[in-house]
Amino acid sequence: MAVAAHPTKVYVKASAAAPSGSDEVAGIKTCSLNQEANLLDVTTFKDTSGWHQKLLGLLDGTVDMSGFAEFADAPQSLIRSSLLSGASIWVQVEFNPSGSAGQKGFQVECKVASANHSGDLEDVVAFEASFQFTAAPVAV
Repeated sequence: MAVAAHPTKVYVKASAAAPSGSDEVAGIKTCSLNQEANLLDVTTFKDTSGWHQKLLGLLDGTVDMSGFAEFADAPQSLIRSSLLSGASIWVQVEFNPSGSAGQKGFQVECKVASANHSGDLEDVVAFEASFQFTAAPVAV
């Protein structure tokens, strides 16, 4: 059964411990967790099938989020400070917060790749952040 996107919750912490309500990132409106595979071309010149042959290489992933800037929000502050320090943070994305253990979403150790703020005059300030996996995601 499909899961509605509206209840998604995003948490950011400085450790892998289970998040609490104060770790939820305020103002976030969209979030994506992207898992990618590096496919290696292993085609030989002897192959006459006309198709490339691929081998699974290393796995990688990203988390991207965007919404409203909340400068007093501790998780958004942690994102900004971790970008500058290079410290790892743990991002937990729950696409199904009311689901059973192992079916809520994923937690993954990341490095902050970018944290951006933008805004038009007389409009809200937007916040966007991107994270690169440094470990395998774990189902939560």
